[in-house]
Amino acid sequence: MGFASLPTYQRIADELRRAIERGQLRPGDRLPAERVLVVKYAVSRITVRHALQVLEQDGLVERRRGRGGGTFVTTIPPLVQLNRLGGFLPQLRARGMSVTSQVLRRELILAPERVRQPLSLDPGSFAFQVVRLRSVDGTPLLLENSFFPVTVFPDLLDHDLEGSLYELLGQHYGHPPAAKTEVVLPHDPNRTERELLKVPAGHLLLRIKRTALDAEQLPVEYSEDTLRSDLAQIQVFTS
Repeated sequence: MGFASLPTYQRIADELRRAIERGQLRPGDRLPAERVLVVKYAVSRITVRHALQVLEQDGLVERRRGRGGGTFVTTIPPLVQLNRLGGFLPQLRARGMSVTSQVLRRELILAPERVRQPLSLDPGSFAFQVVRLRSVDGTPLLLENSFFPVTVFPDLLDHDLEGSLYELLGQHYGHPPAAKTEVVLPHDPNRTERELLKVPAGHLLLRIKRTALDAEQLPVEYSEDTLRSDLAQIQVFTS
């Protein structure tokens, strides 16, 4: 089907889409008012609204009500590669974004079954739990809930845990992660997670379960991370 044979609302939507993709309309920009688009394209308001609905369904624009409302280009979350061993926060930092960490919990725990299994621990074993809130440009993005085997990292909690934990595991203990497996699931956050990540009730997040191994295939970390998927898009690269 050629462009001329498309429905009028679709042609309008496609033209606005191209303006967004080319950067002529940038994230946060307000689209012209409906009455302006009606005059520009010589169509009815219903046709204009249909075109805007198409863009909204595709996640390219959002409609805001009230004073200062209108139709705005959405902020497109940055793409981050899940395959990279160092995680995706260094990728955001490399793009000039400010990444900060806040340690919320650091303690020795009796490892539950869900932690013992990926870390290959026996019943009754202990693990260190480190919970950190990671923010990008001042906005909470990721809640990390990580577990480490005590026998491999006996004095882990004595160190500064706000920096790169993987660098600490490698440089201080000689067990840098060399491989990892990750499982990504939709996650309905509890009240604490919603408050920390500043998302409303009913806002689904992503749960990333990760097991990291060193070069000798020794498990060195198990983590259950909670990610705001509205602020980052996960990309998986295969070759």
